[in-house]
Amino acid sequence: MNDTAVFCQKYQTENSSDVSCLNSTPSSYSPIDLTTFMHILPSIYGILCAVGVIANGLVIYAVKACKKKMVSDIYVLNLAIADMLFLLVMPFNIHQLVRDRQWVFGNFMCKAVVVVDVSNQFTTVGIVTVLCIDRYIAIVHPTAERRTIQWTIIINMLVWLGSFVLTVPVMLYAKVVRRQHMKVCMMNLDGPEDMYWYTLYQSILGFIIPLIIISTFYSLTLYHVFSSIRRVKRKQSVWAKRATKMVLMVIALFLICWSPYHVIQVVNLSNNSPTIAFVYAYNISICLSYSHSCINPLMLLIFAQNYRERLCSRNALHSSQHSSKVTVVKADGSSVTGDPNYRCTVI
Repeated sequence: MNDTAVFCQKYQTENSSDVSCLNSTPSSYSPIDLTTFMHILPSIYGILCAVGVIANGLVIYAVKACKKKMVSDIYVLNLAIADMLFLLVMPFNIHQLVRDRQWVFGNFMCKAVVVVDVSNQFTTVGIVTVLCIDRYIAIVHPTAERRTIQWTIIINMLVWLGSFVLTVPVMLYAKVVRRQHMKVCMMNLDGPEDMYWYTLYQSILGFIIPLIIISTFYSLTLYHVFSSIRRVKRKQSVWAKRATKMVLMVIALFLICWSPYHVIQVVNLSNNSPTIAFVYAYNISICLSYSHSCINPLMLLIFAQNYRERLCSRNALHSSQHSSKVTVVKADGSSVTGDPNYRCTVI
């Protein structure tokens, strides 16, 4: 995403200055405090990267360990893959921060890293959106014929294709630019107008429109669940409330991690004299958006019992291979005795 570079580019363009971002900001800044703060970020990103790679790897393994996958497993798998790809290129961004924004990997890698960075945002919000729609169909229209693994795979492929198409502007503008005798990988926008266009483009397509869709379908889902609790069997109502609660956690995490970033991005359009507090908030919002790729799989591993069970399924199978069969819960709330690997995602 390299949004700090975009942030810097705005003030460099408006001030007609070719110095670094930190030096082109108002004199009210405390250079020592700000420098210390910027040097802490690589360590935070490094921790997020390491934990996120392990957590997403465990989620991918847990999904693959299930022989009979459910529709929700496909969404979770694609979400984990998208986060994993982003985390694998994060070391390039960390290296740039450690080197005071100096880029040493060439123009091609600059474009590749920024494209993966931005496409992760579009892919993540796309998968969360279609997952919310899928929950609505599964709970409100449980007999839908086209809610199958095959259709789910096609939908996720379309999400990946759409996110790639939405990164075309990034491919055009991302490049290595020489700033104050050093090379910087950044979104080299031509002026304030392009800055406004890009920010609105990213916020509207990557947050506002998906937020409207998510809010609409989740509200309809909640209305149906709470209005039909008295009419359905206890096991079915428990399953519906559990599924709804889990998806609510996924959506809430997405909003908490991404809302500050997009709000500050929009506010930044009309902020010609950023204060030290604003720069802190700006960088913290970027860090928070990055943390989504780490917290999301951790949440699944902590709160989704079925994923924890799958991670231990190998040992469990060896110890209970000749013992009694295990009773599992199907999506419709009924019980069935069979292979422990049958138990799949509850979200």
